[in-house]
Amino acid sequence: MLYVIYGIFLLMCGVSLRRPVGALAEARRQRANLRRELAALAAAPLVAAASLEHLSPGLARLAEETRVLRLVLEEPMQAARAWLAADRSPWLARVDVGDGSDLDRVEEVDMSLVNARRALWDWVSAVDALSEADRDALTDLGLSAGAVRGALEQRDAFRRRSAVARREVPRIEKMIAPIHAVLDRFEHELVRATRTGLYR
Repeated sequence: MLYVIYGIFLLMCGVSLRRPVGALAEARRQRANLRRELAALAAAPLVAAASLEHLSPGLARLAEETRVLRLVLEEPMQAARAWLAADRSPWLARVDVGDGSDLDRVEEVDMSLVNARRALWDWVSAVDALSEADRDALTDLGLSAGAVRGALEQRDAFRRRSAVARREVPRIEKMIAPIHAVLDRFEHELVRATRTGLYR
């Protein structure tokens, strides 16, 4: 009987330590990602200054905002993947030790989605606020904010619909992937326009 009690005690300790240890591992991973992104951002202004110098100030600013927005869209992906990774074990995922870890991870996903939605609407507003000449230049390049606006206007866009990570992560990835592709094309075409003289 004593061995059973010790076994239960050890099991409880193992379950209790799972989340803090997992949180530390995730914090290390996020710190490494942050360092890498900060290093990329530190190097980016030099590239941006050279590659965007022939754009109008409005389009150059839009290109820089597009580059930053692509990084903002990584946050919901990272938060959702961290949520999924923390709950990899189906048995342990159902154990709630009352430390608030599940709520914290879900809240982080929710906040990152809210921030991404707000940043995307700000970007769409920035495109709408461009001068007529800049909007004409975008049209000549085949660029439009329509796809991003359409994605934002869909039902439950950038809102979590499920409390189950394995259902929600693929949905978030599917929702963000086409927007990411639009932003990639936006930035690529603006940079290419400066190099080929399509806009001066």
